[in-house]
Amino acid sequence: MKILNWNTEFVSPRARANKFQMICETIAKQEADIVCLTEAYPESLPSGGQTVKSEVSGPGSAERGGARKVVLWSRTGWSDVDRIGSPNLPEGRFISATTKSDGKDWHIVGMCIPYFGYRIKKEIWGNEALSPWQGANMYLEALRSEVLRRDRFLRRTILLGDFNLHIPPGKSSRQPKAVSQLCEMTFADWMIPTAGEIEDPALDKRFIDHIALTADITVESMRFISRFAEDGTRLSDHNGVCIKIVPKID
Repeated sequence: MKILNWNTEFVSPRARANKFQMICETIAKQEADIVCLTEAYPESLPSGGQTVKSEVSGPGSAERGGARKVVLWSRTGWSDVDRIGSPNLPEGRFISATTKSDGKDWHIVGMCIPYFGYRIKKEIWGNEALSPWQGANMYLEALRSEVLRRDRFLRRTILLGDFNLHIPPGKSSRQPKAVSQLCEMTFADWMIPTAGEIEDPALDKRFIDHIALTADITVESMRFISRFAEDGTRLSDHNGVCIKIVPKID
């Protein structure tokens, strides 16, 4: 299977300068079997297949217009769709579903881990305001202890989306040590091909939109997608990635 992962920064079908069409063409050109878009409109996805999306995460105008924090597309369709994961996950930032390939079930978990400034403004959230990085901690802890331990996620499982984290943090990272340690604990048993310092002409900054795989999956190839079009148009504030995977032979 080919798996595409990208944050499209809520670029809408009504965007100026043909940006939305350029994003759609970039996605379609990858000919992926599974697509996870974060901060995206479902209309960005290829025709055919089936699209599922996360619940609403908040009062933002983009989500009122149909966008979601996480949107999943499968060429062969979905079953067992779960938009909650755990009641302790920050709402609207999770969706898991099952798709088929070569007669086998594959479990896909789309995520948008909160960034450091998630709900920190007291003038908006009042007594429900959080401290910086608290949303990321809440997400990682619930994901680790309440979601990923389920039997269904032990084999043929792919986690992907906007992690909003450098893995590993690196010398210049502003991630608190506690967040990085919790991240390491959460994904200790997962293979993350997008982690580390990556030299690629498509990347102009460190990668944060990761893909994590169970140990029974092998990566055959990986190609990064620049956040800039060939003519220099800025399509997103995130770079994307497309990987080709195969199951390991037992």
